[in-house]
Amino acid sequence: GLLRSAVSESTVSRLLRREGLHWEQLRAPTPHVTMRSPHPNWCWQVDPSLCVVYYSRGQGVQVIDERKAYKNKPAELERLKPLRVWRYVLTDHCSGAVYVRYFEAAGESQATLAAFLLEAMEPSDPRVLMRGVPLHLVWDAGSANSAHGIQQMLTALQVVHWPHLPGNPRAKGQVECSNNLIERRLEGRLPFVRVPTVDELNAHARDWMVAYNATSVHGRHGHSRYAAWQMIRPDQLRLRPPLEACQALMTSKPETRKVRGDLTLSFSPRGHGPQTYSVAHLDDVRVGDVLDVCVNIYRAPEICVIRRDAEGHTRYLCIEPQQRDAFGFIASAPVIGESYAAARDTSIDTARKDANERALGVRDPREAQAARDKGALPFGGAIDPFKDVREAAAAAPSFLQRRGTELHLPNQMQVELPPMSRIQLLRALRDRLGRPATDAEMQRVAEWYPSVVETDLDDIVQRLTEQPREERPRLALVR
Repeated sequence: GLLRSAVSESTVSRLLRREGLHWEQLRAPTPHVTMRSPHPNWCWQVDPSLCVVYYSRGQGVQVIDERKAYKNKPAELERLKPLRVWRYVLTDHCSGAVYVRYFEAAGESQATLAAFLLEAMEPSDPRVLMRGVPLHLVWDAGSANSAHGIQQMLTALQVVHWPHLPGNPRAKGQVECSNNLIERRLEGRLPFVRVPTVDELNAHARDWMVAYNATSVHGRHGHSRYAAWQMIRPDQLRLRPPLEACQALMTSKPETRKVRGDLTLSFSPRGHGPQTYSVAHLDDVRVGDVLDVCVNIYRAPEICVIRRDAEGHTRYLCIEPQQRDAFGFIASAPVIGESYAAARDTSIDTARKDANERALGVRDPREAQAARDKGALPFGGAIDPFKDVREAAAAAPSFLQRRGTELHLPNQMQVELPPMSRIQLLRALRDRLGRPATDAEMQRVAEWYPSVVETDLDDIVQRLTEQPREERPRLALVR
């Protein structure tokens, strides 16, 4: 009922196409801008992909049979999950050179990604020409790519890295096409050979990679990929630092931990469970301090305590976890009755002893406490803590007393005390008279006050002391 007259579907479709609103037109890709790289190693594109091959122990590398394993047969896919092989591909955007390696893993991890990148920067095979540290790196927003260790390592190597927007694989279209190329030209050969291990699969991949990069002519620049990469200048080829130095940069995101009373801290490296680490040997570490702690993925469960020296330089102090015996005790702890080990003095302990020595003349905390218990005054009583108060009071101006108005309480609270029992009365009179009250005195009190309350005690004592005490008969010895 929104149209003026009835129209056919073809008419609506024709009008929508004329206005650029047809569904086929709306689903067309958005325009993109072709980017360029000034020289080789300017920008690398990285993409890990799950392969159609898997490693079956005892039968070697095999291609997944799509008739047995697909979405409608999840049991077979679940069986192959721990046997999967991941393909990591890297391309140089300028020359188009390809680097590929296979890993046997259940999923992506920053350790696998780091191993791939570090190997691509310095290949062990001399036939692989492309090497060095790129200036830029583009990848997707995967969990391994966004891990703190990977990002810290690339930042330290002065590599500008960023993930492309989700749903925009065209941002790294070169490496996406290379994955398709490898599936057809390399993995398409696997059904015709036996590959017993993933290492042998990587050997075939290196052979294919060298041959492809050295002979296949790129349509954009008209040279083979290695020939184009050879045009890189020495100042553009940044060589990778030693492997150990790069791996040392692979630390987790720093976390804070509080130093406990025994100068230890607790930390749980991933995959190793809760561990205890002693920081007693570190300088200027005190009980209650909060320390920054990180883990190197290549050295776990060892942790690194992040400190700054006097010059402001960041230092990473590596600490091994304390070993425990079968009963959960620290294996290096002294045994009761056999040995004794006192904790070292921290800077606070030393300052406390210095203060005791200056104030009380003794350094030992126990001796200082004993002196305090005996009433010793700090600095021999030479310090008058009320001197400033007296001086301020003496110098204070005199003020006139202000007149006030008496407050009238119309309904004052009347407090009624409970009567005392005979036992309570006897005890109270004994304390006040200094002796027990006699029966005659208790008889007179009963005559004076039928019920005695606490406020009557003063009057009772006064009247008893004024009354002459009853003369008791004297006893004489009769022979």
